[in-house]
Amino acid sequence: MPYRNIFIANRAKLRLSNGQLIVDNGEEYSFPIEDIRSVVIDNPNSVITAKLAAYLGNEGVCVILCDEKHLPCCQLLPTGAYCRMLKRINLQLEQSKPKLKNIWRQIVIRKIENQARCLQLCGKNSELLLNISKTVQSGDVTNREGYAAGIYFKELFGNDFKRSDDRAENAALNYGYAIMRSFIAKTIAAYGLEPSIGIHHKNQLNAFNLADDLIEPFRPLVDIAVFKHMDLSKGFTTYEKAFLQKLLNSVCRVGKDSWSTAKAIELEVQSLIENFESKEAKKLKLPETVDTSFFDNE
Repeated sequence: MPYRNIFIANRAKLRLSNGQLIVDNGEEYSFPIEDIRSVVIDNPNSVITAKLAAYLGNEGVCVILCDEKHLPCCQLLPTGAYCRMLKRINLQLEQSKPKLKNIWRQIVIRKIENQARCLQLCGKNSELLLNISKTVQSGDVTNREGYAAGIYFKELFGNDFKRSDDRAENAALNYGYAIMRSFIAKTIAAYGLEPSIGIHHKNQLNAFNLADDLIEPFRPLVDIAVFKHMDLSKGFTTYEKAFLQKLLNSVCRVGKDSWSTAKAIELEVQSLIENFESKEAKKLKLPETVDTSFFDNE
């Protein structure tokens, strides 16, 4: 059975009862917590009990809170899911620059390949991006990632599109990326890694540098969902937000196998740890973009 992704749009009280998430918004709804992958609370007047929040965190459920502008602003992270956190943190700090540059090269190549695949699935020209993906050097010292992004978004959304614009497409992209980033951060913490210690991102003011590294190949999954499966003519509504949250259940290919996006994130984190533990750089398990579909057939 597929995992549930619970989206709270109306004012509600959330509490715990016998391993069940109880949502009371005038009527009570009950969900087995063992079946829940994520909970997004998108109403600032909703209430969640501390007992439930602690239980969800211990069970590895990704819990995201939104602000008054309905944007994800914080999340719950497990603190004791991995018993040897210092060992993992030291492992991160011991990595050589050449290995980290090799890892970042793999991530950038797959991101650009996935962007090219997104363009193909959307009926756009992908040839230039595929050529760019073949020129990425160790550490991406020539910033092929940024160069490809400039071409990619204009090809996908039109020459007048800018990521900084105040438009529904950008609101949807940012929301989808925030959901992915939150789940990646939760998974990183669950495996005992320190989210602030990045591979390429090194901002001292960013507590989630590593999540910002690992999200890159997953961004095109959000892009294709926004472009192909959303009508934003009436703005970015609650329906689209719930759809983007459900992307954690969408089909994602890793190698020859198909997994949920949430499982693909876990495989990426596991392969990163395996890479860290190896003397030589190893191939990461990174996602390949496919058209948006779901294991639950919804």
